[in-house]
Amino acid sequence: MRSTQLITGALAVVATSSLFGSGTAAYAGEPTTTNEKGILLECSGTWRGEEVYASLYENNTYGNTIQIVIADGDVAGGLRETTKAFKDGRDVRGVLKLKGKKAVVEGTARAVGKKTPVHEEHDDAGQHITIDGTHRRLANDLTLTWKGTSVPLDCDNAFVYDLQVTKESTVD
Repeated sequence: MRSTQLITGALAVVATSSLFGSGTAAYAGEPTTTNEKGILLECSGTWRGEEVYASLYENNTYGNTIQIVIADGDVAGGLRETTKAFKDGRDVRGVLKLKGKKAVVEGTARAVGKKTPVHEEHDDAGQHITIDGTHRRLANDLTLTWKGTSVPLDCDNAFVYDLQVTKESTVD
């Protein structure tokens, strides 16, 4: 359980730093705004009896991240940042080396349904961050292949996003 909490915390840090940038603070009175577009596919599955977490995250402003964790990291786990997109049209492919062997998340994903409005405000690292935009669900069919075994992935948290992110210093 402790390793699950550590991994979840690490994922939150990675996702937040990717989503909101590397923490460069705006000067008082000078807000900065970026338009961030991308996808998030968070998936789970079972590989040879062990729980799997796989995440593909694209952000046009801050880059892309793939993460795969098997058995809370006890079997394998890794993270890689890249500028290469994981989604091309409907095709999805992300590759990461785990213990020297290629792990591949691949399949298809397409935007479906209506856009959902998003509004969020919070303070972080001396900045007030306001996020406005939309999410749209990604219907998907993905698998993970590692060490000769392919398994289906269930990606309940999967969406495409288009966000306007405004950061304003809370420090004088």
